[in-house]
Amino acid sequence: MTGVISGSGQWAFVAAAYGLTAVLTGAVLWASWRAMKKAEKRSDALRKDRK
Repeated sequence: MTGVISGSGQWAFVAAAYGLTAVLTGAVLWASWRAMKKAEKRSDALRKDRK
């Protein structure tokens, strides 16, 4: 069949898809963590200004 992944090629595709998903999930988590740290720093700075 043309256009169908078969044999060991399908498992390479599945492994690549899972790998890409893991890498991109890690990137999103890292970016979210950095944004949270930046927001906490701004919040702390605003609290210090009120005192």
